[in-house]
Amino acid sequence: MKNRIVIFVLMISLALMSVSGSVVFAEETAVEDTETVSEESLSEEEATEEEVFKLSLQEAIDYALENSKEMVIQRIELEKSELEYKQNKNSIKDTEDALELMDRLSIPRRYEVTPDENVNRALIKNGGAMKQVELVYNMAKWNHDTTENQIRYNVEKAYFDLLQTEKELKISEENLALSQKQYELGELRYDLGMISQQQLLGLGLSLSQAQSGYESAKMYYGLQKMSFRNTIGLDLDKEFELIDTIEYREYEPIVLEDAIESGLENNSNILIAERTVEIQELTLQATLSRFPPNTYRYRTQEQEILNAEMNLQAAKNGVEMQVRSAVVNLTTAEKQIATYEKAVFQASEGVRIAELSFELGQNTPTEVAQANLNLMNAKKNLAQQIHAFNMALLDYKYSIGIGKGF
Repeated sequence: MKNRIVIFVLMISLALMSVSGSVVFAEETAVEDTETVSEESLSEEEATEEEVFKLSLQEAIDYALENSKEMVIQRIELEKSELEYKQNKNSIKDTEDALELMDRLSIPRRYEVTPDENVNRALIKNGGAMKQVELVYNMAKWNHDTTENQIRYNVEKAYFDLLQTEKELKISEENLALSQKQYELGELRYDLGMISQQQLLGLGLSLSQAQSGYESAKMYYGLQKMSFRNTIGLDLDKEFELIDTIEYREYEPIVLEDAIESGLENNSNILIAERTVEIQELTLQATLSRFPPNTYRYRTQEQEILNAEMNLQAAKNGVEMQVRSAVVNLTTAEKQIATYEKAVFQASEGVRIAELSFELGQNTPTEVAQANLNLMNAKKNLAQQIHAFNMALLDYKYSIGIGKGF
């Protein structure tokens, strides 16, 4: 009987040990699984961080140019124009060598400026036909460059616009944090019987307004991010981070006369208008070889010259106005930055004094809330003025070059 009891006890002990071992093993397995999940979660977090596209201003421009369908189209147009230019140039050269055989030569006549054969021959002799061919090719090159400038301008503007919206979001966040701090201090003072319930409600209203302002700024920031993605060609759900900051940008001193001269020399519209006038004058010379001055055809060509000269003058006036306007906007915006910086300093002091006065019982929550609002508006005004300065500098840069197509 005793032997049976001993055996029974041993069997129970073995069973318990077996169960205990299974539990321990299960716990170890659970720990390993937890570690695996943690490692997987960490990997996912690292992957998410790697997926954030960090962009400097230049990187954003490069990305937009690389992914722009407009640039692809302009490159193809430029290649086509180059082929046509070579073909037409060779055709004109061959025609100059054997002008009397031109009617029998099978040569593409893309360089034709007028439907009259005699006038065309005269244009070939005086160089008008070659200048027309060169203009068509140059226009393709200028269109390529102005399209690139347009994309660059749009990206730079979108980049600064987004930085500006981001700055306003941070200002709203700072205002919310300040209002939250003041409300919490108000609660402590209310519990100690130092302020009334009405005063605490005033602080609560200020906090609620700050929260509403922050939510609104966050919404606009999200919309601006979407617009930026669209501008540079990113997927609308692609996460990115701008690594440049919105700040005052240094630039070389501007001499207005030199800036205007640069704009007049480089702008594509003026270059086209100048060459058009030259071609129209050569066309008039060629027209005279067949049509005397008292004919309708000659007078019509004289009118074409006047139209070309008028277009040239309009283009020059437009460029000069752009340069002058950009310089005025730039210098005005730069001068006002210092004024807005002083306003931020004064508003910060106003908040400090309002808080101190409130603690001493010499001020009301409404006055504290107004001081907060003044500070937030002063910071926003400064950020907007720096943004206006950067935009004016951007407009100036493109006004003295080949242009941006619009």
